[in-house]
Amino acid sequence: MIRKEIGKIFDFIPETNLTEESIYIRQGFYPVYSGKTEEGGIVAKINTYNQDLPCITFTTYGIGAGKLYYREGKYTIGRNCMGLRPKEEYKARINPKWFAFHFQNLFYKLRIGDPKGQRSLNKMLLERIEIEIPELKVQERQLDKYKQLYTLKISIGEAPSILSDSVRRVHMPYQGHYEIKELKKIFHMKGGNSGLTEYFIYYNQPSNNEEEMIEIFSSATLEAKRMGYISRNAKPNGKKLKIFSGPAILVARNGYAGSMTHISSGEFTTNDHAYVLTPKKDWKDKINLKWFIHEYQDLFFNLVTSKSDNATFDKGYASRQTVKIPDRDFQNAFVGKIEYMESIIAKLREIEKESDALLECTIV
Repeated sequence: MIRKEIGKIFDFIPETNLTEESIYIRQGFYPVYSGKTEEGGIVAKINTYNQDLPCITFTTYGIGAGKLYYREGKYTIGRNCMGLRPKEEYKARINPKWFAFHFQNLFYKLRIGDPKGQRSLNKMLLERIEIEIPELKVQERQLDKYKQLYTLKISIGEAPSILSDSVRRVHMPYQGHYEIKELKKIFHMKGGNSGLTEYFIYYNQPSNNEEEMIEIFSSATLEAKRMGYISRNAKPNGKKLKIFSGPAILVARNGYAGSMTHISSGEFTTNDHAYVLTPKKDWKDKINLKWFIHEYQDLFFNLVTSKSDNATFDKGYASRQTVKIPDRDFQNAFVGKIEYMESIIAKLREIEKESDALLECTIV
């Protein structure tokens, strides 16, 4: 067993400061590893290299500070990145692949900086940290276990995203009767509140009284749509706050224009970057909003004023569109299948998180 400070076991390999210009004129096949954690840390490929022996790299600055990778082949260590290579007397006693797995959690713990922002880890923080390295046969046994976990992570891989894309393309044939109507006959389509800025929200927070709290949704999708809460008595631009009730559909006016988000229940409000669609009285029991979003999302993406970054969803154009609505039982059955697939996707994402957490644990 080796029990010594990191600086006495490893040589530190410093970063190479490559400018964008130098990378551009030296494009080639040899990877430049940086502090980024996406795409395996590769920031560019150039026609030269300054390392040709295996080592372990770690991110020195950024959200991913402390991230360990095993490197081999011919490469360059770029910005916000540093290498560790066993000193000559320890090369035959340390498996670098094992080290990258086994000490990942320790390297994360040694970071300094804002836990929710940019963090850093450098030679000074590491070199005097004492670690224990077991015999090589123990390393190899533990490495086999790490590889099994890593294989699990890779086997899951892109499955959730691939399945999500597949779900969006699912179609179930229907042979029954359709009702064909213009959107304006089916939905109320109302705009959100002008002046509902982050500054205004900050100064109009509700009390602890739940009846006063109104949740705010933006025109963004997924979790980013939540903007906290505001008092129902707030008056953006001096006007009474527009409050809506679910079930409803939120439609982005600009940005990701036409994107629809389902809001299942409860009172809420939104800013003027979104429209709110709620079924009219005669249609409340005839339409499943989750089915409608799945069926007509592509149509809504096309109901914009342009295809540029400044695209805006055209409410007037949309209201005149004709859609076909099948029997409610068919809609419900279809949504049931979609929700089942979504539950599988959610489970896969949980397994992926668990595998990530296990990889950061120390196997003994």
